[in-house]
Amino acid sequence: MQQPAPSRREVANNHIGNNATIHQGDNAVHFHLPPQPARAAIRVIPYPRNEEIVHRPDLVEKLNTLLPQTSTSAYCSAALWGLGGSGKTQIALDYAYQRCDNTNCSVFWVHADNEATFSQDYKTIAHKFGIDESLKSEDLFAAVRDQITTRPDWVLILDNADELKLFGVGHAPDQPKSLLKYIPHAPTGTVLWTSRDAHIVGTLVGPRRGIEVASMRPHEAEELLMISRSIEMDTVEEEIAILLEELQWLPLAITQAGAYMRRTSTSVKEYLSLLAQSKKRWSILKRNEFDRHRRGDVPNNVLETWSISIDRIGQESEMAYRILHVISYIDNQNIPHEMITAIIRHSNKNFKKLLEMEEETDDNSEADDDLEAEAVKAIMRLKEYSFIGVRQVEDGERNYEIHKLVQEAARYGLSLSDSSTIITNVLNIYTRKESEGYFSSIALQVIKELFPDPQQNTWAQCEKYLAHAVQVAEWADLSEKQNETAKLLDTVSNFLYDRARWREKELVDKRALELRQKVLGERHPDTITNIASLASTYFQQGRYSEAEPLDVQVLSLRQEVLGDKHPNTINAIANLASIYHQQGQYSKAEPLQVQVLSLQQEVLGDKHPDTISAIANLASTYHQQGQYSKAEPLQVQVLSLQQEVLGDKHPNTILAIANLASTYHQQGRYSEAEHLQVQVLSLQQEVLGDKHPSALRAMHNLAYTWERQGRHHDALVLLQQCLQYRRDTLGPGHPDTVSSSKAVEQWASLKYFDLYRAHGFQYIIRLHSTVAKK
Repeated sequence: MQQPAPSRREVANNHIGNNATIHQGDNAVHFHLPPQPARAAIRVIPYPRNEEIVHRPDLVEKLNTLLPQTSTSAYCSAALWGLGGSGKTQIALDYAYQRCDNTNCSVFWVHADNEATFSQDYKTIAHKFGIDESLKSEDLFAAVRDQITTRPDWVLILDNADELKLFGVGHAPDQPKSLLKYIPHAPTGTVLWTSRDAHIVGTLVGPRRGIEVASMRPHEAEELLMISRSIEMDTVEEEIAILLEELQWLPLAITQAGAYMRRTSTSVKEYLSLLAQSKKRWSILKRNEFDRHRRGDVPNNVLETWSISIDRIGQESEMAYRILHVISYIDNQNIPHEMITAIIRHSNKNFKKLLEMEEETDDNSEADDDLEAEAVKAIMRLKEYSFIGVRQVEDGERNYEIHKLVQEAARYGLSLSDSSTIITNVLNIYTRKESEGYFSSIALQVIKELFPDPQQNTWAQCEKYLAHAVQVAEWADLSEKQNETAKLLDTVSNFLYDRARWREKELVDKRALELRQKVLGERHPDTITNIASLASTYFQQGRYSEAEPLDVQVLSLRQEVLGDKHPNTINAIANLASIYHQQGQYSKAEPLQVQVLSLQQEVLGDKHPDTISAIANLASTYHQQGQYSKAEPLQVQVLSLQQEVLGDKHPNTILAIANLASTYHQQGRYSEAEHLQVQVLSLQQEVLGDKHPSALRAMHNLAYTWERQGRHHDALVLLQQCLQYRRDTLGPGHPDTVSSSKAVEQWASLKYFDLYRAHGFQYIIRLHSTVAKK
């Protein structure tokens, strides 16, 4: 039955406002009522304002663009995401208090770590609104949401929303209901999320609404360190820069370091010294220094702050967990994608079985596809947690990097496992014996597989894995594979020898020798070889006084262990003779070299490369003693044999040409010498590269021949270039560098003297002034 229309006199037909007009019948009565007082803004923020925050303009500008601080009629949301400890919460806190500067804006802060913290903070907000706190959780959440949306201007910060499943992302049917429906969404509001999981972008906020919070810029990190330490630092800039790099410019690490230094009156230099001591490093990095702008119930140090995320990775992806821990034992930069797939091959038994089955049928396509899919999936998850980043490379290869402190935190987490307990409560598969040792062992196996035998055509591949090989060798005792590690270092040493990178080779040789002495003892042939390799490294650096006692030791051990006529023993005699030769002790060198040549011919034959080298060394000693008539026929013989046995472009053949050219030079036969030296320089640069010591020696020798021919300007320019390369490659103190430096100084002085004789003193002044200006 249709109801009659309400009378105009009924209250339902009255319109009440600030300037109310009440209609009574046909008469309108106006009442000018005072405006209702605006409701006071509500603020629920658990931390005080950080008055000493270091502003990061690039991030703040992006945030203010996405979430304007002036009130708008449109709902806005955004997410700050990045590694734990990168400063997300502090940026959000600063934004919250900036919005508080608007007296009408209500600001609410919710810890979104899990449902318990979410519920606790929603109850706190409910209390502020006067909502019955005894309501069931769902009803209370809904009531808080609805009350927030009634505010004329509001901001909700959802901090540490790392477990995205709580909010329906990747929601499983058996999981509790999503909390997302209790997040307010109204035109007058702003929602800001913080999360370690990059997957929040494109799910809880739009694809363009995310801001990555990475490490600080160097000047920002330095400012934070000064504030945290509370005093002006009298430390030299270099020490500060070293410390900040050690802490990877990470705000949490910097804040904790500054607080420690302030509390203990420790200088930057002293703090660096503590970090350098492996036994004290972890105790320093795991200290929890009080910070009133951070929660007190969560880890507040750089070693434990990522433990929750690492455990969550283990729950979600066992393979991502394994990859993370294996790459914690290699270098943190330039991790090739093929290394990731190799890690999966070595650590996944299912892939091993599939590969073995397909090897029998010569069809690896299915295994390769599965391997790549598994790698991409695991990498994506690690990347979303900011544990790894992608590096841009020119050749299109995918390379990754991992934060140094994340590596350290992963290793620290493994070290906490007790030998009788399960390593984590999420995997339930590794004991301590299989944890640290297991992952470091996998890293070693992967690098051994990928590091090739050094050849000229594999140098690029060797370079790609060099830093990883050196780093994995640091964990030989942990993996209990000292001898396997030493074998890898032998290969690395050979590569560095080929590239004449003596200072790097020295460190590798020392580590290999240390491992072999520990496992095999001093008299084992492999240990003796390592001693000889280190002596060779000293020799190549011109450190003859350090090389000599090692070569004497090697000769004695080889005679005792291998016998007098063993090829390695003969090589030891040759090496010691080379030391005497380089020290100018030719009377000691010559009889040893004659002995070596006789033994090589007897044991190896006339055309063996070692025999040819013995002839060359004896010829060199005759040359140095000025016995050119004895040296020249031996050098001609050597060149002929090298060309026959090794070919025209072999480094030893090129060296034979250089030695013969030097003898011509010493005999005053400069045109013959120049012809050979130009040939040598071209071949050395082609085969070994412009900065290889042998190429630089050829450059030095050619410059001397030109100087003797009166081509002073050409000689000086070539020698100056040689000097610069030697400084870069060998260092300023190397004898070859010193020799070139003295010659340049001397020749430059002679050049000015010649100009003075030709043009007068004023010309020299003008020339010097012009050069100085340039």
